[in-house]
Amino acid sequence: QKLIPVVNPEDKLVGVVSRGDILRELHATEGAGRNQAGVHKNIKSLLKERLGQDLLDLLERISQIANRSEVSVFAVGGFVRDLLLNISNKDIDIVVEGDGILFASNLAEEFGARVTSHEKFGTSVVIFPDGYRIDVATARLEYYEHPGALPTVEQSSVKSDLYRRDFTVNSIAVKLNGEDAFCLIDFFNGERDVKNKEIHVLHNLSFIEDPCRLFRAIRFEQRYGFKISMQTEAFMKVAIKKRLVDSLSGTRLLNEIILILNENHPLKCILRMRELGLLQFVSPQMMVEQALEKIPAVLSWAEFISFPEKPEVWYVYFLALLYALDEESFAQTADRLQMQARLKKSLIRDRETCKQGLMLLETDKDWRPETIYNQLSEFSVEAVIYFLAVASTDRANQYANIYFTQYHKQAELSLTGDDLVKMGIKPGPVFQSVFKALREAHVKGAIETREEEVAWVKKQFLEQ
Repeated sequence: QKLIPVVNPEDKLVGVVSRGDILRELHATEGAGRNQAGVHKNIKSLLKERLGQDLLDLLERISQIANRSEVSVFAVGGFVRDLLLNISNKDIDIVVEGDGILFASNLAEEFGARVTSHEKFGTSVVIFPDGYRIDVATARLEYYEHPGALPTVEQSSVKSDLYRRDFTVNSIAVKLNGEDAFCLIDFFNGERDVKNKEIHVLHNLSFIEDPCRLFRAIRFEQRYGFKISMQTEAFMKVAIKKRLVDSLSGTRLLNEIILILNENHPLKCILRMRELGLLQFVSPQMMVEQALEKIPAVLSWAEFISFPEKPEVWYVYFLALLYALDEESFAQTADRLQMQARLKKSLIRDRETCKQGLMLLETDKDWRPETIYNQLSEFSVEAVIYFLAVASTDRANQYANIYFTQYHKQAELSLTGDDLVKMGIKPGPVFQSVFKALREAHVKGAIETREEEVAWVKKQFLEQ
C-alpha cells in the first residue's frame, strides 16, 4: 500500500492518505460525474419477457437469500448488457456489498452446490450439481501498481465496483434484493451507450491501467456491431503509441489474442487490430495474408462435408497469422507470447506440413491415391483448413474432398496392436510401419476386410 504523508504548516506529520483513499474519493466524485445518483429503473417486466422461467426463479431465490443474509446483491456485467441487447446469456456474475465469500457459502448451502473461494480477491465460484456456475464477488475497488500489472483489491461499494470495469456497457447492474429489487442501476450511462451501440471507457486512464482493454474494445465492437467512440479510440492510440502492450505478460497477451480469434468474426477483429497498429505487439513482422479472407469459406465447406474432427477455429487463424514468419521471427513470437511447448510444437509441425503440401502441389501435378492419403494424413484438421485457404486451387480442394469423403474412412483399420502381438510381431516402431502400410493398402483398394488385413500383414511382414 502506497502512503502519502499529511503534514501541518509546521511540517509536523498529522496523518497519512493511502492510494485507496484517493481512488475512492475520485470514484465517488469525478467518476460518478456522469450520473451522480445513478438510474434506478424497475425492469422486472423486461426480465420476465427476456429470461426463461428457470433463470427468473433462480434470481428470485438469490434475492431471498440476500435478504436473509442482510446484504445488497447485484447482477452485473455481461449478463445485464446482453439482457438489454436481447441476447441470451445465462452466465450470471454477482456483486455483493458486504461479505461476498460468506454470501457465496450461503448460496451454495441453499442449492446443495459446492463453492471455491479466493480470499485475496474476495471472489467465489458456486458450482451447482448440474454443473451450472455463478461467479460471486465482494464489491471492490482496484488499482494498478503499474501498467499491465494485476490489480490490488480493496473492499468497496457497488458504485466503485462498476467504475473499475472496462467499458460503460459493462458497468450496468440489476439490484436483486431490497426495496429496489430488480431495478437497473446505471451510474455511467451504460444503457445509453448500449442503445447507441458505442464503446466508451469510464476514464482516460483505463488503457493505462490495463492494456488488455485495447483488445477487448475491438472484441466487443466487432461482436455487437458497435463503434468505439472517438474519444475512446483517441485514448487507445495514445496507449498504443506509448507501447503499453509491451508491459503485458506473454500469457495475458496470448489469452487476449485467442479470445479475439474465437469470436464469430475474427477476420474483422484482425483487420481492426491491423488498422490500429496492435498486430505489431504480437510480432513486428506479422502481416494479414490474403488466405485469411478465404478461411471462413473453407470452414463452411468443412462443416458441409462433416469433417471427422471439429477444427479449433482460433488455431486456424493463429496459424494463418504466423505462417509467413521466418523461423527467427516465429521463435521470437513464441517466446514473447510464452507459448507452452505443446502449442509451439503444433505450430511448427503445421507450418512445415503446409509448406511441404504447397511444394508438392507445384511439383507433382497428379497425386496418386496413396500420395493424397500420405500427405493429408500428416495434417492436423486445422492445417488442412489453412492449406486449402492458402493453396486456393481446385486441385487442392479436390484432393481434400477425396481424402475426407473417401480415403479417411477407407483407412480405418480393424487390426489393433494386440492383434499384431498375437500374430507374433513384437511391440515397437515396427507397429507404426505396419499400420501405415495397411492404411495405404486400404486406400489403393488392395484390401477391405479384417481377414484381408491379417493375410496382408502375414505376407508383407511375417513371411519376409
